[in-house]
Amino acid sequence: MSYSVYLQVFKAGEPSFADFDSVVTILGRYGSVDRVESRLEFEPNGDDLCEIGFLGGDEESGIDSIGFDRPVSGGRLAKLVFELLGVPGMCYFELDCTYVLARTDVSAELPEELLELCETGSVTVIDSHHDVPL
Repeated sequence: MSYSVYLQVFKAGEPSFADFDSVVTILGRYGSVDRVESRLEFEPNGDDLCEIGFLGGDEESGIDSIGFDRPVSGGRLAKLVFELLGVPGMCYFELDCTYVLARTDVSAELPEELLELCETGSVTVIDSHHDVPL
């Protein structure tokens, strides 16, 4: 099993959708988004981001989640994550969910179970890509 990090949009405790074009425009500065069989994949344009990314959603509904497999520490991924957190409602977490990062306090929108997993019990609001622990 590989290590992964995630970004997701929630509203009223349920998964929600971000604007497709906004998300793909940001990802496009770091690689390409293509449909591979039945899902959307992010292919990075360098070896300092991740091995591959997977997007949940579609052009019509929007994007509800992004997963980056085998993220690279010290590369551009922290900048990419910070840019994506600028999309309204987007938050960032790792598989163990000991913290949730966002650029605004989205605590009221998250599922209660996700907040309970956080060591602090709340969203950590960040203001720089340096605050993304990669």
